[in-house]
Amino acid sequence: MKFKGKSFIAIVLTPETPSDVWFAELDRIISRTPGFFIDRPIILDVRGTKMPIEDLEGLLAGLGERSIRVMGIDGVAGTRLKPGMPPSFAGGRLATDVEVPDPGAAAKDTSSADKPSKEASSKDAPAKGGAASGKSDKDAKAKADNAEPNALAEGQSLVITEPVRSGQSVMHPSGDVTIIGSVSSGAEIIAGGSIHVYGALRGRALAGVSGHENARIFCSKLEAELISINGLYQIADDFTGDVLGKPAQIRFEDEKLIFEPLA
Repeated sequence: MKFKGKSFIAIVLTPETPSDVWFAELDRIISRTPGFFIDRPIILDVRGTKMPIEDLEGLLAGLGERSIRVMGIDGVAGTRLKPGMPPSFAGGRLATDVEVPDPGAAAKDTSSADKPSKEASSKDAPAKGGAASGKSDKDAKAKADNAEPNALAEGQSLVITEPVRSGQSVMHPSGDVTIIGSVSSGAEIIAGGSIHVYGALRGRALAGVSGHENARIFCSKLEAELISINGLYQIADDFTGDVLGKPAQIRFEDEKLIFEPLA
């Protein structure tokens, strides 16, 4: 018998009070991207809240009504959980956010290479190297194969020489990621360092997932659904500055994301 490890990026939901406002924000995200939480590992983080089990039951029920299935609860001892509740889950390193494709946006751009709550990588996130994964495993593997020699070594860059299409995910949590092409709506780039996109960025870009606040995101045309650096994220509706549809860079400074046009 062989045992294999597998890495996932898990969305960490941290409930806030009042809960009706928090649920309203979830509803807003779901209305924009109905598939956001489907088939995604979800961790509920209630550390420091001292939440009564009855309130936790209500919270799980509210999430269940929205088809958000929690795989684990961080911050509650397993002995306190009732039968049928997700198991106690601890550990993990904070990283970044993940989002799901916007079907309408993806339909607009099926030929070109080409929202949320705070997210984190699970503790099983790969410590070395990078990988390309997603709905189209063969295409994703081809992207990794197109990387420069030794590009997957820890701390080095991963170079993808073709567009990243909707539904695909490129992950390299130990270095920079460079895309020579565009990133489609519904695609996702996850990097421990900076992200460089020589084309339109229409998907999700998550830089600095290993805790590097100096990471940056560069693109030739900013049309992203979600941007994140060092665990801080913004969706398209909240982008600052006159950068949409233009060459731009995004950086992390004083717990804020700074959007700047590139000349």
